[in-house]
Amino acid sequence: MNKLDASKYETMAEIFKAFADPTRLMILKLLSENESMCVCKIIDELKKPQPTISHHLNILKKSGLIKARKEGTWNHYYIVNPKVKNIIATMDSIINEN
Repeated sequence: MNKLDASKYETMAEIFKAFADPTRLMILKLLSENESMCVCKIIDELKKPQPTISHHLNILKKSGLIKARKEGTWNHYYIVNPKVKNIIATMDSIINEN
């Protein structure tokens, strides 16, 4: 039997923690529907204060799910791995079946 790599599972747990918040899931949903989004647009769409959105974006960045690129004075966020989009789509389809 293979020895389990604890660091791999710690990373996996961090990713699950990043998914485990409604605001972060809404951000991921928005980003899965758009190539990238300006932080100002995310704030506008979710109707939440800028510090709240920035906090959640930071958690998503630290988990490696999203990245940002600077365009002018704004950061534009995007999903790093297309498999994240598949996870969001799968969760949507599970929820919509009920």
